[in-house]
Amino acid sequence: MTADLVPVASYARISADLRGDEHGVQDQHRINRETAKRHGWTVVHEFTDNDKSAAKADVYRDEFESMIKALRAGRLADGPALRGVVVVANDRLARRPGDYERFVEAFTYNDGFVFADSKQRSDLYSEDVESMGLFGAVISKMEVRKMQRRMRASHQSRALQGRAVGGPRPFGWKDDRITLDESEAALLRQAARDFVTGSSLYSIVMDWQRRGIRTPRGNEWRKTTLRAALSKPRMCGYRILRGEIVCDASGSPVVGDWQAILTPDEWLAVRDIMDSRRGHSVKRGGALGAPLPRDYREHRHLLTGILRCGRVIEGGGMCNAVLRTKKYGKEKRLQYFCPGRDVGGCGGVGRRADLVDFAISELVLQKMESAQFVDADDAPQWSREQELSDLEEQLKELTRQWRAQKISNNLYFVLVPELEADIARLRAEKNSVLGMAERARVNREIDVEDIRRRWYKSEEDGGLPLSRKRAHIREMLHAVIVHPAGRGRTKFNPDLLEPVWVE
Repeated sequence: MTADLVPVASYARISADLRGDEHGVQDQHRINRETAKRHGWTVVHEFTDNDKSAAKADVYRDEFESMIKALRAGRLADGPALRGVVVVANDRLARRPGDYERFVEAFTYNDGFVFADSKQRSDLYSEDVESMGLFGAVISKMEVRKMQRRMRASHQSRALQGRAVGGPRPFGWKDDRITLDESEAALLRQAARDFVTGSSLYSIVMDWQRRGIRTPRGNEWRKTTLRAALSKPRMCGYRILRGEIVCDASGSPVVGDWQAILTPDEWLAVRDIMDSRRGHSVKRGGALGAPLPRDYREHRHLLTGILRCGRVIEGGGMCNAVLRTKKYGKEKRLQYFCPGRDVGGCGGVGRRADLVDFAISELVLQKMESAQFVDADDAPQWSREQELSDLEEQLKELTRQWRAQKISNNLYFVLVPELEADIARLRAEKNSVLGMAERARVNREIDVEDIRRRWYKSEEDGGLPLSRKRAHIREMLHAVIVHPAGRGRTKFNPDLLEPVWVE
């Protein structure tokens, strides 16, 4: 590097990289290098915030923050000096006045720094230039807010009309986002059915990866992408705005103009399972949400978490510790065992895992063959429809009176939030019950013969995924108590396995 060349940084940012190839920010860096060369400077580092908005307060721009630190220090983190910044335009740098002020403060902390965009060089030490830049950031923020309001109004209007929105092609539909791609739709439909009947998202994704099924962008499927696809209300023709299903004036969900893959009941069953499996969510401020369910992890063995120690301990009670697994002997056979006293067990029970798995599997399969899961008359019913209807009518009447100026703003906005909260709670309860009913219906249609045929096969040979088998066992059993077999080596006795059936 020639001694008289001023070392500057190139900053590039783009809000939405739809193609995912960073072409937008790379084009900006190319222009910035040309700008630096035109002014007799040299780019020593490129700061890049790809696919990140500068208009949203909750978006953290890592590279922007790193650039501010480097400007204040007068050098990059790895040592080289830094004496200025080049950008394509000021709105790439900041769209919020606060961000622009922080940038100028760091930039002017040292003397003699240089700044330029693609059009001209600017002196940020000049109060007039700084004021113009800050004014530009204010105008940019105002424009962003206007755009956001227009977009929200457009989304609201489209949602109420049931019209499809733009964007990348969703898996399951053709490029018009309305017509089904039958081969992809069939995959999603089967995935939803498998998920409702007990298969884990992981096992479905692993199957899709083995079959070479890709997302619309050509990527491998992951649990997160499949969860997102199945949980979207688009699957059944619905749409969500601000966390609520879009409804018409009568309170009925608006059905979109795109073809649906699932029925509303099928989609509600999927959502009900996903909601019930959510772990400790971290809310704003660090508050925890609902606790993790007992079976949220992807287990590697059939009966972990289900087997409990039945050994009688001092005082006449039962140990009841959850059995763990370990491998033993030259053959490295898997064993279920009660852990030691130092971790809450008694250490007095152990069984060969393969023998226990077979015995319990046969018990469960025989139980399934003798009766299906739920009789039609026992399917969950929701009995609060009238209560929900009355609350919705109260809200409509209250709104009519407010619009007619028969009640004050103060009274209306005091009463409405409580009514809306009660309606939202009842709708969520209704959706949960309908989801449970759909799951019960699907369970009644299970082909038990097919389950038995696939139970002992490997997944590669068409066998049931482990998660599906565990789900069937969980439907039938609360737990299995493993009683001691006595001292020394004894023959395996399945009668010492006490199943605790779900009534």
